[in-house]
Amino acid sequence: MNKSKLNKFLNNYSKEILEVDRLLVSSFLDSNNINIVHNDFINNYLISNIDEDYSDFLDFNSKININTLEDLISAFEFVISPEDKVITGAVYTPKNIRDYIIESTFNKWEGNIEDVICADIACGCGGFLLTVSNYIKYNSNKNFNEIYSENLFGIDIANYSINRAKILLSLNAIIQEEDANFNFNFHTGNTLSFDINNAFNNTINNFDIIVGNPPYVCSRNMDEESLSLVKNWSVGNSGHPDLYIPFFEIGVKNLSPNGVLGYITVNSFFKSINGRGLRNYFSSKNLSLKIVDFGGEQIFEAYNTYTCLCFVSNEFSNGIYYKRKESKSLLEINENDFYFIEYKSIDDWNGWNLVDNEYAEKLISIIENTGIHFFDKYQTRNGIATLKNKVFKFTPVREDNEYYYRKEKGEEEVRIERGICRSIINSNSIESQESLFANREVIIFPYYYTNEIRNVIVEDDFRINFPSAYSYLESNRSVLSKRDKGKREYEAWYAYGRTQSLDIKGLKLFFPHITDSPNFVITEDRDLLFYNGLAAFSEDINELLILKSILETDIFWFYISQTSKYYISNHRSISKNYIKKFGIPEFTEDEKNYILNHNNKDDIKFLIESKYYNRLDNYENELRLENNTPVPI
Repeated sequence: MNKSKLNKFLNNYSKEILEVDRLLVSSFLDSNNINIVHNDFINNYLISNIDEDYSDFLDFNSKININTLEDLISAFEFVISPEDKVITGAVYTPKNIRDYIIESTFNKWEGNIEDVICADIACGCGGFLLTVSNYIKYNSNKNFNEIYSENLFGIDIANYSINRAKILLSLNAIIQEEDANFNFNFHTGNTLSFDINNAFNNTINNFDIIVGNPPYVCSRNMDEESLSLVKNWSVGNSGHPDLYIPFFEIGVKNLSPNGVLGYITVNSFFKSINGRGLRNYFSSKNLSLKIVDFGGEQIFEAYNTYTCLCFVSNEFSNGIYYKRKESKSLLEINENDFYFIEYKSIDDWNGWNLVDNEYAEKLISIIENTGIHFFDKYQTRNGIATLKNKVFKFTPVREDNEYYYRKEKGEEEVRIERGICRSIINSNSIESQESLFANREVIIFPYYYTNEIRNVIVEDDFRINFPSAYSYLESNRSVLSKRDKGKREYEAWYAYGRTQSLDIKGLKLFFPHITDSPNFVITEDRDLLFYNGLAAFSEDINELLILKSILETDIFWFYISQTSKYYISNHRSISKNYIKKFGIPEFTEDEKNYILNHNNKDDIKFLIESKYYNRLDNYENELRLENNTPVPI
């Protein structure tokens, strides 16, 4: 299916859900040479030659063919409005992922497949339920009519998604020569307030298998009801909540004693602040948890998310089975490939360091137990947050003694008084001292200091002393008023959205926020501001130079590559949460002088890394003696 053609066609067609669904269903049946259907529900979606939209259907079918059920699932997801996608987090899950999750959960579950009770508690248009129904069909003596009415249960917040799930499963049966009217156990409602008895009229007590792709919706995109409901769950009270997190607790709560849950979900909960409650939930309950981590691979087309597969059951386990793997190699995984990590060896509060081999686990432990933790030794800050950088920040097109001049595309040139501006850099874009200067920008800074105390400039003083800057911001006042959804009162309407890092003065070592290699740059400009990334600051230039040398070693990049958040193309995050437990070795004065004055960088790296590897050598020697066998490093 060509999505660009579909989009172009629908832009000139009706936005009504029923009319769009009629096009898609009729195209699917036509592509599969099905002309007569006995299913009453599907007949409501058939376009015949006497219908007013028949010419539209012919036009649609000449340009776009919905050939397979996968085309149909993808089209159903694609035609959801952007506004609804933000709220519901709907996304198409590829067939190979669904197949692996379904097969894995059924292999784990012990019971009679003909009696299994399966659910997707955020079912969308029913992709997972389709895969489950086919699995049961091919591994039992039941027909689809029996499977749909006895084995499958679905919940979704959107009624049009429930209707589409019925369409999908009905068509699935029809193309497999079972054309009848079906009864479905589908419920429209908010899963966050889900009650299994009320939803399904006391017909079941729990589910044997729960599968799906819980919605990814961050707190800023949730409505007030959902925000309130998330906090009713024990896992939803850490940091800024994400909608997918309570779906684990809801799922486990509604699992039968030997039930199995299988989700594809974002892997951010390993380390994120909002994942603290979920990590504690798994470990405190000693739940059996198996994870296949896709790392920096992006599974979902056009979505910037990094995902994993999680399999959870109520059986007792004192740890996690973990494996990193590309999605294309899922079928190559066997049970012996998973590495077991005990709950007691990982940190629910600060984040889980998950690795899939013993060497990595031990080296990470050694690194974190060497010297002093980074967080305890160095002062760090994140960059400033105006919450509307495009208004405050600019690259001058020219300047003179009194003004900077800004000119954005399609706008007139505006002058801004130099006296209210500060230099600023994007710390994620600098790789060298040269780029530090080449990438400098200017930002309007509506603050002043009295005895090192920061104050926002009084509005009358602002208007009188910096009339050009004030006039420019006044023209953007409505834009600034929308920050924080317009719900927060600022000390002045032109103040920054957050006060973080406004008071930093001193020498700084800049960290990129996301990078594929360690790049750290020092500035001695005490007044230089920054956004994005992180900075360590100090009054001692030698202290920062030594830190820079430590962070540019292979041992640091190994640590980051194993413990940090993944991004595409082998990029990693170097945010505060990921480096705070990195161990900083202690050095003698002679060693410090060597690091500061020696010319050969490889020799310096060798000295620094020996602080870690010497401890690893001791561990390996102990292991050799214990096992009486050589252990390669």
